[in-house]
Amino acid sequence: MNVGLFVPCYIDAFFPEVGIATLELLERLGCSAEYPLDQTCCGQPMANSGCLKDGAGTEELFVNCFKNFDTIVGPSGCGSSQTRSVTRNLKHRADTKCAHRRSQLGRN
Repeated sequence: MNVGLFVPCYIDAFFPEVGIATLELLERLGCSAEYPLDQTCCGQPMANSGCLKDGAGTEELFVNCFKNFDTIVGPSGCGSSQTRSVTRNLKHRADTKCAHRRSQLGRN
């Protein structure tokens, strides 16, 4: 399974060891995990403040970064939730299936 590792910006900035531990866990489980270097924010700060248009670029970038993975895994419930909203609401989706292929680490 080709796994895209989504590490939200706040995890990357404040808790980088969580992203590293997530990658190590996925690799121990036999997943071919990759961290797309172009990924940035999922757009949640803009969405939470009502600035949906301002977050459109980050949302498009998310879809473009993760469109070729079998599944997308992230160690954050709020980031995973935001990406569900992002991929459902984009008018010009790079990949309409992207919304159905991501999982929150630890979620059944």
